[in-house]
Amino acid sequence: MKTALYLAVGVAAAATPALADDNTTDEHHQLDEIIVTATPLRRTVEMLAQPTSVLSGDALTRKQAASIGETIANELGVSATYFGPVASRPVIRGQFGERIDVLSNGLSSLDASALSEDHAVALDNHLAERVEIVRGPATLLYGSGAAGGIVNVIDGRIHEQALDAPVSGTLSLGTDSAIGKTAGSFGIDAGTDNIIGHLDYSRVSTDNIEIPGFAESAALRAAEAEEPGGEAEEEMFGTVENTDSDTEAFGAGFTLLGEKGFLGLSVSTFDTNYGLPGAHEHAEEEPLPPGEEEEEEIIRIDMEQTRYDLRGEWQFGGFIDTVSFRGALNDYQHVELEGPEVGTLYDTQGIDSRLELQHRKIGNVEGVIGMQVKQIDFDAVGEEAFVPPSETTQIGLFAFEEWQVTPSFVLQGSARIENQQIDSPGRVSYDENAFGAAIGAIWNFADAWSLAANLSHAERNPNSTELYADGPHLAVQRFERGSTTQGNGVLEKELSNNLDLTMRADYERLSFNVTGFVNNIDDYIFLQPTAAEEDGLQVFDFTQADARLYGFEAEALFDLYDAPDGTHAHVRVFSDVTRGELRNGGDLPRIPPLRYGVSLHYQRGGIDASIAATRTTEQDRVAENELPTEAFTMIDAEFSYRFANPDVLVFLRGTNLGDEDARRHASPLKDIVPLPGRSLVAGLRWDF
Repeated sequence: MKTALYLAVGVAAAATPALADDNTTDEHHQLDEIIVTATPLRRTVEMLAQPTSVLSGDALTRKQAASIGETIANELGVSATYFGPVASRPVIRGQFGERIDVLSNGLSSLDASALSEDHAVALDNHLAERVEIVRGPATLLYGSGAAGGIVNVIDGRIHEQALDAPVSGTLSLGTDSAIGKTAGSFGIDAGTDNIIGHLDYSRVSTDNIEIPGFAESAALRAAEAEEPGGEAEEEMFGTVENTDSDTEAFGAGFTLLGEKGFLGLSVSTFDTNYGLPGAHEHAEEEPLPPGEEEEEEIIRIDMEQTRYDLRGEWQFGGFIDTVSFRGALNDYQHVELEGPEVGTLYDTQGIDSRLELQHRKIGNVEGVIGMQVKQIDFDAVGEEAFVPPSETTQIGLFAFEEWQVTPSFVLQGSARIENQQIDSPGRVSYDENAFGAAIGAIWNFADAWSLAANLSHAERNPNSTELYADGPHLAVQRFERGSTTQGNGVLEKELSNNLDLTMRADYERLSFNVTGFVNNIDDYIFLQPTAAEEDGLQVFDFTQADARLYGFEAEALFDLYDAPDGTHAHVRVFSDVTRGELRNGGDLPRIPPLRYGVSLHYQRGGIDASIAATRTTEQDRVAENELPTEAFTMIDAEFSYRFANPDVLVFLRGTNLGDEDARRHASPLKDIVPLPGRSLVAGLRWDF
């Protein structure tokens, strides 16, 4: 590396939302241009050892999908739950749900997406300026919900600096043939050196997914045929029904700028209506007359959210050099529609707030202390509400200090204490503390080489679903029971000990990074299938066991050609894998298998072209009652051209060009909903 690489441990490492100009980490030698803005101590990306990926600018525009999960699913160490194109949440290092915190501008999305895979994340990534991914535990800054990592989606509604021009904006259009997607969005900023206003709007619609063959996997059809008197069901071919959607989002912001800081307020809305593939409700409960077939009603979700954000920062110049604050207030609800009837209503009122105090540098030591308060009032109404009403309050205190021991060696340490209280009417209350701490070091031992180590301890309290669930969950076709429902009392908190080791090198023609990780988790909480049935559904119980997750992430870039006129060509190779196992024997469910790939990139003038092949291997290390997933290879190609005047980007992308039957093992619907088949994606972005 050209400058020292620092290990961000604890708060600083966990909060690595980064800012890139127009490039991701797989672009040509752009690592040194990325600035980290959401850490307590703002650093360049080469000062961070926590594995981080960033999408912004043209790279983000070309990859934008119908959901945040699908937008980033091919990033290093990342997969997605894929409950259709809209309801797809990120999976990081095999962890999902409540262990992956999806943030909006550094604060929780405050929706119900972590509750179940069929719930979409209530934000529109088409309006995002950057998407930032931190792989690995991020609890020291963001709390228990970030035990596996974070995804931070940043919009431009509140500004920290003055505009480059009095008026500026963007207009984007896009299509995707395999999901029938049409998308349009715009954003505009206007203001002076002291006052800035912002408006944005997005509309995205999709049709039923087009697939290469049968919706059911070969493994599932074979299993059905082997059942006594059974036969393979092959009704759905070429499309997956009830996967269409319609989404609309709006936002506005206002910022006051001063010489020593800023204060901004924004409001946003998010509305979507989408179908749940594979989920159904029987319309008739009484025995049918002879010769009549039972009618099934499809299930859809109608969701709406209104969110208010307040953010500010002020520089005092004393011992407390900088004070920063951010807060969000959220009003969220969604209705599960069973045919024309309302089945279940989910209502969430949430608040998330953070206060950070950065002290001035004392010798070679600088740091931050902070406080986070988060409260969520959750209510579910309906005969099939599988989670009771609850109120969850989290209060966390954290501190981070960095010591520059020598120009090439840095030590960092951090700690957090968090209290969580959960109250649910008629059920035992939960009130427990959780503690986390980390220590790390980074050594820039040669001009082009650096080695980082990060050792952390984190604790995660169980959530209301894991404690109190008791009912049919039709979207995923299971009956779920929390620990208290089973009569087992409250669950123990998870205790996680994680080690990350990273080696990086950056030569003139070659750069690479390799990260190995191991995460031992005592009392890991997961859903265990049972032999019992309720309401015609298999019963799944939340239980605990000691677990271990380990693996690696690696990528390398090699320059093939680099001319003075800007013509450039390079090859990128990458691989990632996570192994998840129970320490007493057996495998964790839904762990993505080994993945590796190669891509060729070419740039000249406004031209940017690439072709890539990614191999996802078979996953045969499966949990009980989990079917294996076959290997597949994705071939993708992309061409884009950026005009100088006007500033317009146009692009074409072909995905799954081999029309492969591809299924993500991390998806609970992998055996009935494959990824889309061969598709042509086209779009443009006008910056003015």
